[in-house]
Formats: sequence, C-alpha cells, structure tokens
Amino acid sequence: HSVITADGMLTESYLDTGNRSAFQQKGKVVRIGGTVKTWANDAGAPLEVARAFVEPLFHALEGRTNNVVDLQIPTTVETTTDPDLHLLTNTGAVVRPMRKSAQHYSFMLPPNTTSVHIVSRASRPSDVIGPFVDDRRYMGVAVADVRLLCAKQSHDITAHLQAEKPEGWYASANTTPHAWTNGNAMLPLGDHLTEGKMGILSMTIRAAGPYVMEDQKAAETKVRSA
Repeated sequence: HSVITADGMLTESYLDTGNRSAFQQKGKVVRIGGTVKTWANDAGAPLEVARAFVEPLFHALEGRTNNVVDLQIPTTVETTTDPDLHLLTNTGAVVRPMRKSAQHYSFMLPPNTTSVHIVSRASRPSDVIGPFVDDRRYMGVAVADVRLLCAKQSHDITAHLQAEKPEGWYASANTTPHAWTNGNAMLPLGDHLTEGKMGILSMTIRAAGPYVMEDQKAAETKVRSA
C-alpha cells in the first residue's frame, strides 16, 4: 500500500480496512487474507474527509474536465423532495396520511395497532449532495415530536428520541430534538389502541430529502468488482 500516480495524479492504492468482502472477483484468482489495516496507522498520507477540505478540490478537478480526453460525462441524477411517507402497522396494514402539510403528517390508525414502521424514500448524502460529503448512510426523514390521539386523550410517543432507539433510527445528539430514520424505522406505540379503539398518529417532520429516484434495494445490492 502506498501513494501512487494514476493518470498523472497522485492518489492512494486500496487499503483493506475490513471491507474486502464487499468486492467480488470472478475467475481462478485466489485472494490471500491479511491483517485488517486502519487509515490512522497504515495510510500512505493523512486522510482528510471534511467537506470544507474536499469540496474545493472536487470542484477544481471538475473544472478541468474539458481537458480530459474521452471524457465520460456522468449521468444526471434525478431527485425528488417527496418522501412518499407512509406507515406499516404491526398487522401489515399500509396507512397513508389522512392530512399532510410541509412538516406535519397525520395518520388514522386501526384498532390493535401496537407499533408502526415509518416508511419513506431514503438516499445517501454522498449521492444527492456530492461525493465530497463523507456520509453514506441512507437517510429517510427527520422525525421530531409524535403524538397519538385516542379516546379524547393525547399521548406523547418518544421512543425515537431516547438514547436507546428502536430499529431503523440513527443516533442523534442530545441537543437535537429529532431523529433520522433509515427509510424504514420501527416506532412502538404501547397498548393505547386496544379494545377496539382507533387513533390518530401525528408527527412533525423536520427535514426530508432530496432523494435519488432509484430503487433503494437495487442500489444496495449492486455487485462491485475489483
């Protein structure tokens, strides 16, 4: 592993930091395993991924594309700001919003709903903003306060704001009054909707999108070769 010159530019060869299994190679070539390395101890040059450092370099190189022979023009990525937000109940029912505005969504829940999955589109910041953003998480929607109204009573639902979150939520700072989903996040509601009670679940969405107009599962299952 070292700093090398590729197409007239200094770069760094692949460093196996534990993700070698993500690559597949056809043929009879045998890969001999080795010790997993780290950027902190084994990099050929200091690794800098901060956007403030990387983005100016990205745009400087982008401005030189007219001088590149046989340039491959990247495909324009189609995006949307519509999260296509809906719920999937513990009984398998799909619930679309009965009301929605820029930030507020309301859903009518059937009886015996004890939990829901908050389902939406999801994309990676590195795809929708630019490769200079070192964030490859699939981000769904940022959910703030959630309330369940049933039998003329209002219940605050806060599981997603706790330190230990249900499946599908990203950790958030203590000072952040919302949490991001990965596009399919579970939210427990308790036993408020028992005995035939229906309810209205309302939530505030602090941020959503943009999203790449591409099937997420297809993107996740693309096979990369090296």
